[in-house]
Amino acid sequence: MSRELRRPALDERGIVLAAAMMFVLLSSVLVLTFMSTTLGERAQSSNVQTAKLALYAADAGVRAQQQILANMAQAKLDSCLTAWTNAGATGNIVKNPQGLFPAGTLNVASSATSTVPPYAATASITFSNADIADTAQTYNYLFNITSTGSVRSTGRRSVQSQGLLRVSASRGSFADYLLFMDQFVMPDGSSIWFTSTGSFDGRVHTNTYFKYAFKPTFQDQVTQVNSNATFYNNGSPVSRNAANNGTIDVPNFFGGYLRGQSNVPLPTNSYNQQAAALGLTLAAGVAPTNAQINAALGLGGTSTPSSDIYLPHSGSTLTGGFYIQGTVDKVKMWADTLVNKQYYQFTQGSKQRTIEVDPVNNTTKVWNSLSTSGSPSQSYTGTPPNGVLYTNGSISSLVGPDRGSNGYVNAAIAENTKLLITASNDIVVNGDLTCDSYNNKNNVLGLFSSSGSVRIGSSAPSNLNVDAFVMANGTSGQFAVDNYSTGSPRGSMNLRGGVVAKYYGAFGTFNSNGATQTGYNRNWHYDRRGLIPPYYPTTQRFDPDIPSARTMAWKEI
Repeated sequence: MSRELRRPALDERGIVLAAAMMFVLLSSVLVLTFMSTTLGERAQSSNVQTAKLALYAADAGVRAQQQILANMAQAKLDSCLTAWTNAGATGNIVKNPQGLFPAGTLNVASSATSTVPPYAATASITFSNADIADTAQTYNYLFNITSTGSVRSTGRRSVQSQGLLRVSASRGSFADYLLFMDQFVMPDGSSIWFTSTGSFDGRVHTNTYFKYAFKPTFQDQVTQVNSNATFYNNGSPVSRNAANNGTIDVPNFFGGYLRGQSNVPLPTNSYNQQAAALGLTLAAGVAPTNAQINAALGLGGTSTPSSDIYLPHSGSTLTGGFYIQGTVDKVKMWADTLVNKQYYQFTQGSKQRTIEVDPVNNTTKVWNSLSTSGSPSQSYTGTPPNGVLYTNGSISSLVGPDRGSNGYVNAAIAENTKLLITASNDIVVNGDLTCDSYNNKNNVLGLFSSSGSVRIGSSAPSNLNVDAFVMANGTSGQFAVDNYSTGSPRGSMNLRGGVVAKYYGAFGTFNSNGATQTGYNRNWHYDRRGLIPPYYPTTQRFDPDIPSARTMAWKEI
């Protein structure tokens, strides 16, 4: 059975076409709407991104302006220091702090601008306050920076930063040097040469001039007062205002070689260290009187105190360091490396003391013998606060603990112990003096002879190890080895620290091949842990610190 197809009625014709056209129209509207939305979102996103870039550019302008302020401060401080030094190095370094920087907004030459990233900044700076002390001078300034970042025609944002610019200078420390020789000669006037066997990894200075033979190596800065240096010149020495002698004597100066520098005088006394050991606060360079010494030691009177080993205290509380009246025959130090206790033994004639310093339990105990058995004779609350061991005589023998049976070097200085040993006359080192856990960077030792020398005694072991900053300021002050020209070779004198002395001391003798015949050879390395022994002498020269501009408030405007 077949079916006929029905033809659409006349009034139904074209309805499919209309429906198709409606579909196309609606689709076009949806596509256009979608495209419009997408383009709008892209434009909005682009504007947001542009605004962010403008803000970043404005903040970059702030940072650049801060660096300009720091650079200006550095240049002005250097100029003030030069004028201050030339005028006698007294009083304030910055004579007119209010006028150090121009008043009002800084000119265009002192303003930060850039095209990549695009910013423009302006700044003003005003004096706030100053802190003037014997060891440092600090001048504080307040700055106000406005910076605008512009990215295309749609991105423009501005910020304001307020903060502190610190301009300061500090007295340098003699612990800054690996080797400092006031006079680069032996005490008897004999010449010294830096040769190819010499390698120095710290700062080196002399208040005269250096002599070079062949190719010594200096890893850090070398400075001298004289303009000329002397070069060996194959046995016919020449004096030249130069860093080398052609191709004959060519030292390696990896840290630079500055000649014609200012003289850096050595300290002339140890009064500051003596006062610190007594627990006294005196003006710099002022000697304590007998009355002040006796009062600090609890003795009374104005006569010279009797020879003894003292711990200045008030009641059961320690107030100073270790104070020894007169020469001490022997000082021995060792560390309890398990609990970080520090021990000292003193022998002065028939007087004997053993002292235990326990920072963990905050106690100090004293036995009147060379033993810690039995109850201590005295017990104190706290530990010696000033970290200075002072004697107004000599230390005839300074040692650390005995070496182990296998030659192991035991530690003399416990962790967290910071100590300066000061003697008005000679200090004789007869044993290893090393720091426990050296790389933990929390202990340091200084040896300071203000009117004598620091000597390595004839009973010191071979391959001696010393972790210390050493200073010898006597009229013939030197860091030297007793009987250096006799006996057999004693290996290396291994130093981690620095040496400051009036003269260059002898350590040994050598044959024509450079091999050690007697005494020690030097194996010295600068202590770069950034630690300075307490009350270690400072130089009379002020060194400029790097100015720092620090943001204290920031906002968008």
